[in-house]
Amino acid sequence: MRFLLAFLLLFLLRGDLPLPKLLGDGWTILRGTLPAPDFNLLDGHGLNTCPEPQAPLSRLLYQRTQGQGASLSCGNRVLGLIHFPNPDPSYSSQPASNLGGFAPLIGQILSAKREVLIANMLWDSGAQSPGAAIAAALAQMRLDLQAHPERYPDGLKVKIMLGHSIRLGNLTDPAANAYTAAAQLLAAGIPLGDDPVQGWHLELADYGYAMPHQHIKLIVVDRQDVSAGGYNVSWYHLPTTVRSPDALQGGGQGLNDLALRVQGPVARHAVAAFRDGWLLSHTLTCAALPTPNTVRQVCGFTAKPTFALEYAAPAPAAGNAHVYGLYRRSGYTEADDAITALFGAAQQSIEVMQAQVSGTLRCSLTLVSGECRFPNDHLSVWVAALHAVRERHVRLRLLLDYDPLLRWEGLALLASFRAALRPDGLQDLVEARWYKEPAGTHAKAALVDGQLLTVGSQNLHFSSFGPQGLAEYTLATDDAATIQEFQNQFAFEWARASAVKLPWWVR
Repeated sequence: MRFLLAFLLLFLLRGDLPLPKLLGDGWTILRGTLPAPDFNLLDGHGLNTCPEPQAPLSRLLYQRTQGQGASLSCGNRVLGLIHFPNPDPSYSSQPASNLGGFAPLIGQILSAKREVLIANMLWDSGAQSPGAAIAAALAQMRLDLQAHPERYPDGLKVKIMLGHSIRLGNLTDPAANAYTAAAQLLAAGIPLGDDPVQGWHLELADYGYAMPHQHIKLIVVDRQDVSAGGYNVSWYHLPTTVRSPDALQGGGQGLNDLALRVQGPVARHAVAAFRDGWLLSHTLTCAALPTPNTVRQVCGFTAKPTFALEYAAPAPAAGNAHVYGLYRRSGYTEADDAITALFGAAQQSIEVMQAQVSGTLRCSLTLVSGECRFPNDHLSVWVAALHAVRERHVRLRLLLDYDPLLRWEGLALLASFRAALRPDGLQDLVEARWYKEPAGTHAKAALVDGQLLTVGSQNLHFSSFGPQGLAEYTLATDDAATIQEFQNQFAFEWARASAVKLPWWVR
């Protein structure tokens, strides 16, 4: 009974996990697994070629992504990390803004000359919300196309895809985020449907499944400029100085997060991942001209989308960095295996900055229902990490979010780490600290041996691993300047974080 109650509590209160289908008609639950995506598209039709890298960790990912993106991993330029809400000047030169990290993302969108692809899980309402700012930027581009069509010789195509994920304020309506985006686009002056501006074409889609939903946070511009991270289009990621009467909790919540922006061939991998999710979604169609107030009454996410994707030539190189796109969803879990192999190959250190960590669901419930057994109740990535700790005395440091509910999952996991390592006297090689409150962190990043950095949407949590895990996207790079920036941020936050203390009954 305790296990059942804990299971229900976890599923009812988590924002990332789905609820039973009986809660509403929008609850589409995947039965079985999906077919794998098109590997040829993930590899850019094989038009590019990349030699095998010499650096061990980069070579590992190259081998793991053969035929599924390795051909696009070289010749990239990493523009750096994007910080939410605003970074400390000690580790980043990103200018402070009321929009926080959304300011550089909007700058990326405004640079488009042909196409903008936007994927996100959540989209908050409000006149000063990030979604309203993105809608305003798109409206600005539409007007610029109308006034200066010569700047956009192929027109402008915009595709926006939401994740069909619930909100705690509306548990029965996983399409709420997509309708919020539609209302904000309309409020910005962008028609949904036939548009009189020649060359402008905007489509809005909602992912086809609530369980498992799409958790990806991705922007791709002109198929050559990609940013991926952990942020939602949410008030939570705005600075706390931004206040608004129509905002959730009164305004920005200052939640820390990261994205990584890259230009070069790897963007084609991101386009293919976006396309795969797009074809699993439904696009908005309207029976009459909608307004922000009537869009739910006259429009619905009912149409099956299309997305033609062909390349006539190789993607041009933009720099010298290796960058690997790691995409995962139901029916395609190679990214899980790649991250597991990466952690398992560590020789010296693994530094993790994560919003949510866990073992299996059973492990998450063990603080009330028993013991989290190693390795039985652990994800493969943690089994690999602890193998590296045992075999090579790798130091594992975790900078975690202190969430009133979800922290218990991390505590259960850490308790099992210590129990597994204690017989060999290695438990002190694993250190964990809570990210400085009150804002906390929503990042999903890891650095292995100071040589390979991952930034994306995938939590090291059971909801994002395995055949029924959420759809996720991560970028991994060996770019030295970006790695140094992350190391500086990690050191800054580690120094002011508080040590994780296990409950007395699991020490």
